[in-house]
Amino acid sequence: MDSGFSSEASPTASGRNSPLRPVTDYRTRWSGIRRKDLLNAVPFAQAREEIRTILEGKVVVGHSIYNDFEALDMLHPGHMTRDTCTTPHLRRLASFPKSRRSSLKILAGRLLSRRIQVGHRGHCSVEDALAALDLYKLVEGEWERELQSQLRDDGAPLEPSFAASNHYMQDEYWPNSVVGDSQ
Repeated sequence: MDSGFSSEASPTASGRNSPLRPVTDYRTRWSGIRRKDLLNAVPFAQAREEIRTILEGKVVVGHSIYNDFEALDMLHPGHMTRDTCTTPHLRRLASFPKSRRSSLKILAGRLLSRRIQVGHRGHCSVEDALAALDLYKLVEGEWERELQSQLRDDGAPLEPSFAASNHYMQDEYWPNSVVGDSQ
């Protein structure tokens, strides 16, 4: 997920939707969204409910996605969230200090040898999502084993238990060009 909006505006991740309050900062450099993009937009409450329905029961992988959930005024179960910004596995792999939270751009460059977020039109949410997913895949086995161990210890549900990450791309909401390229 990548909302790219200030929490003051609170519009959602992808797609066109209208904010609850007037937008004071489109953060175009990061979001790629301009005033004209919100004309005839889906109402925020409707967009949030559609997103809630899409995400229900799914593991959500992203970078700094706590910001997106905050902007949506949504909670997603912690055991169903994989935030590449907060995992120590990627920091270790990138040889970063434990206290450092790195940007998606830096992690993608260091660990994937991929340049992202370089255009003048703002972030591409699909490019960012693919980078976060690919970063997750680098440490998936270790991360999932650790989570399963924690879930057993905490008495929380053991589902879902995934052996491979291909299921993340099996979603009718991803564009065919993205799904086809990644499998």
